[in-house]
Amino acid sequence: MLTAKNATIEKQAIAVGQIMPAQAVKIKSQIEGIVDKIYVNLGDKVEAGSPVIKLRPNPTPQDLTRVNADLLKSKADLESAKIKLANLKRLAAQKIIPANFDAYIQAQAAVKSKTAELKQKQQESDLMSKGESDAGSTKLTSIIYAPINGTVLDVKVDVGEPITSTESNQAATEIMTMADMKNIIFKGSVSEHDAAQLTEGMPVNLTLAPYPDLKIAGKLTKVAVQSEKLNKENNSSNNNQQTQSFDNGFAVKVSDIQFPKDITLRSGFTATAHITLKKATDVMTVPERALYFKGNDPFVLIADDSTKGYKEVPVKLGLSDGINVEVLSGIEPKQSIIDASMVEGL
Repeated sequence: MLTAKNATIEKQAIAVGQIMPAQAVKIKSQIEGIVDKIYVNLGDKVEAGSPVIKLRPNPTPQDLTRVNADLLKSKADLESAKIKLANLKRLAAQKIIPANFDAYIQAQAAVKSKTAELKQKQQESDLMSKGESDAGSTKLTSIIYAPINGTVLDVKVDVGEPITSTESNQAATEIMTMADMKNIIFKGSVSEHDAAQLTEGMPVNLTLAPYPDLKIAGKLTKVAVQSEKLNKENNSSNNNQQTQSFDNGFAVKVSDIQFPKDITLRSGFTATAHITLKKATDVMTVPERALYFKGNDPFVLIADDSTKGYKEVPVKLGLSDGINVEVLSGIEPKQSIIDASMVEGL
């Protein structure tokens, strides 16, 4: 015999995925070189602006020759511009040409331009040979600094390895990855059936694979509007199209997760999100196996003194979680019910 009892019924959608930082930064270099020093290790907590890696210049002989030639040319151009300006300045002092003479003004501008050009070429030469230079109050350096406060998730280079810069035509070297581990989210996937019932803001209970008995509260903050994966139709011919089976998955994100402070979190932990679609609290329920259907009409079997030993009582049902179902009317709380699945002939 079964008994109707008060309980909480929840209809849930299930998403399987992983926890990860909400923000992860891939650190790359704007200049090329050889890894000279690595100041951080895997798992280190680093403040923004702290040095994480230093590069050593590794110019090719052709690059050195070009930069040195450009530097010498800039020095010669500036010297020539200064001589021309000095000659025109002497003529202006002798009143031979006016102070606003075009050539005189152009010569003054040329000296300023050539001075700036020489400074730029000197900076390029210093960076290529020494790995650092000055640009006014700004220090140009081959040291790479942490862009955010966070934890070092991955160091992908070793000392001595060459680095390709973001300015190169080739793909830039990913040096390391950092993330703020104080802001962890869940990303996973649900079936298309469940995706149709989801809305942002729904409550979520999260279970992590390393902590299977721990239920962690969160909130659904994103549901994809387009499926992640669709198997394409297999067009065997213009007149015969064979459609492959497909299973659509829709990405979801859970944020505002209330992780206990005494557990260890690592990016990539497998997790399952139980998303509450509907919930009925303290309602009368019976097991699903107690139900007996005539067409679409549900009944329960109540024991009596008849020949069959029971009577069929129609019931009105509410929310179901697949195991238990809410009964809105038809029976009384704590009423005994026959297990319909055990009755022969039904």
